[in-house]
Amino acid sequence: MSRCFAPAKGAPEDPVTGGALPACSPPTGPKSWEVDHVFLATPDVGIVERMLAEFGLSFSRHAVHEGQGTANACAAFENAFFEVLGVHDLEELKTEIVRPLGLHERVHWAETGACPFGICFRTIDAGGAGDWPFETWDYKPKYMPTGMSMPIVTPRGSLAEPMIFVAPQTIRRTTPIESRSHRGARRTLTRVRLQRPAESPPLSSGVRWFVDQGMLSIDRGAAYSLELEWDHGHEGQSHQFPAEVPLVMRW
Repeated sequence: MSRCFAPAKGAPEDPVTGGALPACSPPTGPKSWEVDHVFLATPDVGIVERMLAEFGLSFSRHAVHEGQGTANACAAFENAFFEVLGVHDLEELKTEIVRPLGLHERVHWAETGACPFGICFRTIDAGGAGDWPFETWDYKPKYMPTGMSMPIVTPRGSLAEPMIFVAPQTIRRTTPIESRSHRGARRTLTRVRLQRPAESPPLSSGVRWFVDQGMLSIDRGAAYSLELEWDHGHEGQSHQFPAEVPLVMRW
């Protein structure tokens, strides 16, 4: 795992979260992948952010994704961050570059039946895309620096499964200072579990690879649901949000 320090004054800005990139030492350890962040797409970022803030999460980062048509609110933890993602510019969201992600459908999941979740993984020592045992396609949004792209694992237009993608950066983008701003002891993300409707088609091979490696669980259920476990669930507590926010937290 990477060892990260608080970002220095004037550090480059993270194009996804809007926060400064922390300074990190080279990653070590046997694992090749880590969860970088998890997102929940919603028609109203403000409402969901307020609901989660009342629960005890602190959203310290906000960003607009220029050219993608989305904006977010992010809660950073020790090893990952949670992103609430919504619409900023409808026309940008429907452009030819962005459309294959299905973000418009994911935001309006209650009407479209699309999966509203996404999980971004970060490679530690797994090499480049040519070394990975699954196929990806390059997404080059306007808000990313020139020459940088984001490898997408979920096939284009595959809306019944989560959007799985790979962070272009290999360093952690969270800091201990931000993780301590949340109420309670929820500090480290230790498990990601998704449910999707029983009639959903089989998972694509790339998404299935991450499931088979134990990096997330995807089960069949009555409806879409995202479960995040913090600190290995040591306290034995959980909280389920209303149906319009299909999220369960365990700690």
